[in-house]
Amino acid sequence: MPFVAILGAGDLGGALTYTLASRARFDEVRLIDGAGTVAVGKALDIRQAGPADGYSTRVTGHTDLAAAAGAWVVVLADPIATPDHPPRAHDLLAHVTRLAPGAVVVCADASHGALLPGLVGSGTCAPDLVIGSAPAAVAAAARALVALACRTSPAAVHVSLASAAPSSEPVVDWTRSSVRGRAADDLLTRDQRDRLDRQLSLAWPPGPLTLASAAARCAEAAWFGSRQPEPAWVVDRTVIGRGSGGDAGRKASDAACVLDVVFEPGGRLRSAEGAA
Repeated sequence: MPFVAILGAGDLGGALTYTLASRARFDEVRLIDGAGTVAVGKALDIRQAGPADGYSTRVTGHTDLAAAAGAWVVVLADPIATPDHPPRAHDLLAHVTRLAPGAVVVCADASHGALLPGLVGSGTCAPDLVIGSAPAAVAAAARALVALACRTSPAAVHVSLASAAPSSEPVVDWTRSSVRGRAADDLLTRDQRDRLDRQLSLAWPPGPLTLASAAARCAEAAWFGSRQPEPAWVVDRTVIGRGSGGDAGRKASDAACVLDVVFEPGGRLRSAEGAA
């Protein structure tokens, strides 16, 4: 059965493990961290909460990266070290993707957008198998704030994001955002938009629970498929392949941006539209 492997049992990894377990869409979640028994202890705690919270997801903790072998989705959460692998994200993912070829890699932390160009440019991850999920957390916060300003439901708000670089915080693209089908920059004054931009900037980076919620939705979409697009950091696939060697890596870096993504069931990025 498909399972999710979470790398790193810190605050984000623990929150994400609980979020995925409680949502109960995956049969198993494996939490991996080489630091003593931290992953084992957190997994046990989350598993024991299942009867009280009404879920029966199998949750296990591991110290060996081999536990990720065969995973359908791999989520990089917190820094992780093992005796054989230093806490360098690129090296960890290079090892894990050999254990789980074809797995979708979700980079969950707010700082992880900067990892994508190197992962794709080096050939560690295919461009349609790796995303950074933090922009989805920003979009959720923006929908709530815009809905409050417009006195409507967040469900009536569509938010498009932009960012100047994959390592920078995403911002609202007001020209492509809407409320009840009307352009957001027509409904909100310039002062209102500026105030909302400041509020979102102060809320960056999101906390571990918010990032965990965004990563969980992306992980589920990566396996079960999705209909509604979610903003994510991606590498533009139309650029990859136009060069080779170091040139390909450079072009991949130039192409990293925030896009609205949709997944096919079973794991590949179907579309990445609305490039910022």
